[in-house]
Amino acid sequence: MPGRSWKWVLAGVLAGVLAGGLGYSRASRVVVTQPIRFSHSVHARQDVACPACHFTGPDRAFSGLPPVEVCARCHSEPSGGLSEDGKEMDKLVTQYVKRGREVPWLVLAREPDHVIFVHGPHLKRGGGREEGTEVGANGGRDCVACHPDMSGQDYPELRRNLISGYSNWTMPMSRCRSCHDKAKAPGDCVACHR
Repeated sequence: MPGRSWKWVLAGVLAGVLAGGLGYSRASRVVVTQPIRFSHSVHARQDVACPACHFTGPDRAFSGLPPVEVCARCHSEPSGGLSEDGKEMDKLVTQYVKRGREVPWLVLAREPDHVIFVHGPHLKRGGGREEGTEVGANGGRDCVACHPDMSGQDYPELRRNLISGYSNWTMPMSRCRSCHDKAKAPGDCVACHR
């Protein structure tokens, strides 16, 4: 019997490692949803390009998530809609636009805290744009040089790893390095990492 007991011990250890790995993987990730169900595809079908909402800073520079006043340009009054989308649009208007409160949007393409990224220098260097074109002149097509094409996204799911900070939308470092190599931009660690 002593020869067989090591097999049971080994099987128990392997089962524990497998269960721990699966449990860790599930426990370390969380799925979060936006405060308002927002559909990029609905806006894209209405020819609302990325810059219309995301390039709202001084001189129409990139400003990230749009302030509620940008939403209010098109959504200033409740629609009385009965569909789920109509109810969400009315929620936007009544809870945020009418009250002058900012929507606490979750950033899909957020990089972890140890990554330093500023849009400005990347947009000035081209960021996938033809030389000499104004930022956003291509109706948002420039954005997909780095970001996923959101024009087909209805209600994208955000899964964030609670330990690493990475999400299912985090850009892999290999894409950054590829562009930096092509542009002969700094490639040392401290250029992009804290």
